[in-house]
Amino acid sequence: MEPISGRFRLGNRSAETKLAGEVSAPIVCSANGATLALRGSVRLGDRPISSADAAGSILEAYAQSGNAFLSELRGPFALVIHLPQADKALIAIDRMGIERLTWAQQNDLLAIGTSAEDVVSRLPGRPQLDPQAIFNFVLGHMVPSPKTVFKGVRKLEPGGAIEFNGTRAREFRHWQPTFERSGSENIATLRDSVLPALLRAIQLEQPDAKSGSFLSGGLDSSTVTGLLTQANEASANAFSVGFGVAEYDEMEFADAASERFGCRHFKYEVTADDIVDAIPKIATTYDEPFGNSSAVPTYFCARLAKDHGVTHLFAGDGGDEIFGGNERYVRQRIFEVYSRIPSILRNLLLEPVADALDPETSLLPLRKFSSYVRQARIPLPERFESWNLIYREGAERIFAREFLDEIDPQGPLHRMADVWNSCPSADLLDRMLWYDWKYTLADNDIRKVSTMSELAGVRVAYPMLEEDFVELSIQVPSKEKISGHELRTFFKNAVRDFLPAKIIEKQKHGFGLPFGLWLKTHKELQELVYGSLDSLKSRGVCNPEFLERVVSEHRDGHASYYGYAIWDLVMLEQWFQHHISPGSI
Repeated sequence: MEPISGRFRLGNRSAETKLAGEVSAPIVCSANGATLALRGSVRLGDRPISSADAAGSILEAYAQSGNAFLSELRGPFALVIHLPQADKALIAIDRMGIERLTWAQQNDLLAIGTSAEDVVSRLPGRPQLDPQAIFNFVLGHMVPSPKTVFKGVRKLEPGGAIEFNGTRAREFRHWQPTFERSGSENIATLRDSVLPALLRAIQLEQPDAKSGSFLSGGLDSSTVTGLLTQANEASANAFSVGFGVAEYDEMEFADAASERFGCRHFKYEVTADDIVDAIPKIATTYDEPFGNSSAVPTYFCARLAKDHGVTHLFAGDGGDEIFGGNERYVRQRIFEVYSRIPSILRNLLLEPVADALDPETSLLPLRKFSSYVRQARIPLPERFESWNLIYREGAERIFAREFLDEIDPQGPLHRMADVWNSCPSADLLDRMLWYDWKYTLADNDIRKVSTMSELAGVRVAYPMLEEDFVELSIQVPSKEKISGHELRTFFKNAVRDFLPAKIIEKQKHGFGLPFGLWLKTHKELQELVYGSLDSLKSRGVCNPEFLERVVSEHRDGHASYYGYAIWDLVMLEQWFQHHISPGSI
């Protein structure tokens, strides 16, 4: 879909209002001196907003109840309402951040767009890169909202809105979950509601013969694929990618789901040559550096769908983050036990002993004890990054001295803590899910899937993130979502008679990419990667010694672990090459 774009001069009633498009414009309508631009498959209550006439009801709701009307909107949306006579504007995005809006204000000029680069193009002067955002990317594999890679340009956060009055921007949340549970939930009733509620979420997206699904073979994609078959009352089009590398490949599970539901199953095997082809495409497509390597298989899966005439894909993203499916949720519960040990015992005995031990000792019990204490004493959410090479190395060893002088190395950790502490629940799992709704979903996975699908010419829907389905998940107590060390107990029980047993019982793989493995042997990939890292040395961002060392460690050590860091650094340099003029950084 075509981005929303706008350039308003608040405080000048005669100024031009521009909401233009190049390919397929967003819905635009005007009434009673107000203009609305709207993108997404949005509903006002149960009423789909699919035309300018229907969109007029949003302006009516806004005129009647002001910003409170936002609570009535359902589905993914990005909207802009401009009232030039009142020198006023409102921008907002949906609850889970499926759609995007970026914005900047310079004096009385307000620029709005779905792309940071689009906003920059509407501002006077030369755009300036934000060193802090670049640092945040290297640590977190993406630029977390509300920052963008450009100074002064910001992203709306999930469920966020901004009201402008000509001189001031007031940010607020138009939705926030309560995580309130009565304590008397009927778990059986909730469990029986899962499949019907998810089916309704799929039906709301109006699937047809040109619809299909991403099918990885995991719980969520398999469930969505099966329900898509029911919604269409016909065999679903299902699309899968493999890698030919056992520890990364889930094709046997995708085949099991396809066989169960009688799908038309289309498959593609991603190769190292595909990565070489995709890296420049990915770097060009994103408006700021983006380092999730599974963008590669996502793109080839979406392109496979487009090649077979499918232009509307259903994704299973979100299930792990609403029902407790990430392995770190169990790990962090184990680490949190440490905080319940009396502080005098921790401070005077356990921590001194752990600090005195060699972390690499050959005695396994002592090594595990030392590792446990060292990680457990790091507070959440910072502990989430304790595996991260960039976090472990420390900013001083990775970045150039002049670059460090321009940034706050603790900045992203402080922001993570702010998000963590903003959760309206004290429950540990609720907090982890809340945190991941922003950092794992809105800032990362949704951007990955949506952007790569658009690059392939396909629109994507996320039924797991439909409002009623998310609300259903919130009603499930944490102890039901994860039972002991078993992830997603509640959801597995809800789909146990629907999915093949091997999918429910399988170990979680994720949707990774064997980039680090292939980099050890594939000549063209090595040329692209090492050439990119050599170019990055001249940018003044990273220490050249670190870039050389991480390549050496990858060659001699853990291919996948060091491959993650190398991928991010390569994507940073590739983004510079495709977006920033020579000499800018």
